Amino acid sequence: MKKTSLILSMLALALAGTPALTGCNSDTIYEQQAKLVEEQKKTDDSAIQAYLKRHGITTYNRLESGIYLVPIADGPTTNPLIKAGQKVTTNYVGKLISEANDGVVFDASSNNRTACGCLSFYNGTNELISGWSVATQQMRKGDRKLVLIPSYLAYGGGSKGSIGPNTPLLFDMEILNVE
Repeated sequence: MKKTSLILSMLALALAGTPALTGCNSDTIYEQQAKLVEEQKKTDDSAIQAYLKRHGITTYNRLESGIYLVPIADGPTTNPLIKAGQKVTTNYVGKLISEANDGVVFDASSNNRTACGCLSFYNGTNELISGWSVATQQMRKGDRKLVLIPSYLAYGGGSKGSIGPNTPLLFDMEILNVE
């Protein structure tokens, strides 16, 4: 009984001392991760703005999410904005935007071996990168826009094919149909 009591006392002392030992580093792991995410958001925004500047693009809409929409063609305003859950059919070309890889195509709907050379997906169902759902909810049937997506709404710190970690992406996207 004395042994158990002694062990419990030592364990309690060790646990009580843990905050004092880790108190030197005031940020928790979650706070450190949040700081890294905020820094990456700033880096992505700078990269997107540099792309726009290099290409002389001055007409765009920056969404609160950090996505930039550059209008190429507007669909009829009588067409409603796309909503979550709707089936969206689009033609797209995905490109890299860094100065070193500016304009390099990493994907296109014409390569997906469908009869229409297009892609259909259900908006907001996590079938695709989350940036697509956010961006397309600001679009309507007939719209064609350049959609510049920060990395945290694309593949984040992961990579996919020729897309490296923390890479903002550009999609030239045309909305063909909405159901």
